[in-house]
Amino acid sequence: MRADLSLQQSPPFSVPARFLVSAPLFGLTAALVLLWHGPGMVSHRWTPEILAVTHFLTLGFLAMSMLGAMMQLTPVLMGVVNLRPVLFSTVIHAPLFLGTACLGLAWLMQVNQLFIIAMVLLGFSFTVFIVVTTERLLRSKSRHVSRSMMLLALLALLITASLGIYLVMGYTGQTLPLARHLADLHLSWGLMGWVLLLIMAVAYQVIPMFQITDEYPAMHQRWMGWSVFSAILGLSLTYIWPLETLKTLSAILLAGCLLTFALTTLWVLHKRRRQLVDVTLNFWRLAMISLAFLTLTWAISAILNLNVPVLLLGVLMIHGFAMTTVNGMMYKIIPFIIWLHLSARNKNLRDRGERSSQVKVPHLRKIIPEAAGLWQFRFHLASLLLLAVATIWPKWFYYPAALSFVIAQAALLFNLSNAVRFYNAKIAMLSIGKAGSDPV
Repeated sequence: MRADLSLQQSPPFSVPARFLVSAPLFGLTAALVLLWHGPGMVSHRWTPEILAVTHFLTLGFLAMSMLGAMMQLTPVLMGVVNLRPVLFSTVIHAPLFLGTACLGLAWLMQVNQLFIIAMVLLGFSFTVFIVVTTERLLRSKSRHVSRSMMLLALLALLITASLGIYLVMGYTGQTLPLARHLADLHLSWGLMGWVLLLIMAVAYQVIPMFQITDEYPAMHQRWMGWSVFSAILGLSLTYIWPLETLKTLSAILLAGCLLTFALTTLWVLHKRRRQLVDVTLNFWRLAMISLAFLTLTWAISAILNLNVPVLLLGVLMIHGFAMTTVNGMMYKIIPFIIWLHLSARNKNLRDRGERSSQVKVPHLRKIIPEAAGLWQFRFHLASLLLLAVATIWPKWFYYPAALSFVIAQAALLFNLSNAVRFYNAKIAMLSIGKAGSDPV
């Protein structure tokens, strides 16, 4: 069943906004690095430029936006109370922002000291977030399946961050060797554990809520999170005990979970009761198609022993599934919290008998115009298709892919920034008591 909403627990607007608006800054930075360095940087997966771009996207775009989304959604969906949300968000956001920037620059500039700074900042940010959020979720009275999946996602994030810090220590020039054999394990816990589990947990809530659909099947919700976590754990154990049977069974289970989640989500969206199509629906569909295609490509290549470019799988997972999902959710989260906060302020004015000081609150679809989101989606789709093809034929498709990626991220940043400016303008009107004849 759907969790009860605790709208009164929603944190101040600045708490999630600073994370969500920062995310496309790193997406745009990654795209510009791709455009500047040219097709030579995709010659293999270990070039410093590819490592920088990967972490600008996974830390700067995905982790930044997902931590911000959790700060907004856990109070509303789970009833989790953060006593000082603005201070908490600042303590998390600043080191995450600076640490991600330092890590990317460390690879691009080959400065060992920046790796150390990044390791300290990111380690601090993730540790504080994981400890505080886990403690709050454990105290939550909600017993919705999303709560347990969020806890699993936080555990996966802890493992991802720990492996990442250990790997970064190999770049600091200290005594520890570079443990590159653990890189795939780090990626698996980060993308298939932390990112996938959190997206599932959120999808079980926001898709029925915003797309007016039926609930996901109860069996699906009950077992999917544990199945994904068990599959990744099984694959991780094969790094210690090279058991081919365990590796094969875990891979089959994980592939089955990915495909089941993608197809179930597509079916739930297909059967939605809301006939009006919005841009967020396009993002959800594209994300699930990318996840299904990724799973089938991975499975077929393993069965037939085909040599599929590793970067193609990365593009499908990071850009196609994860970034597409997050991008689409931004177009719901930002307008919703703007509408929520402005409506709450209007209510307070009405309660005090100051109706003339209210501002007009537009429909959610007008806070970020549908046309602006649709154009950004088109460039996002073009960049995904071109990047996927560029991993195979970089000579012909690399620069169009990088350029479309730049435009898509710049458009997302523009759309979100406009929404924040709109909110600030309305708050300024409220603060000076000038609603007037606002033409919204």
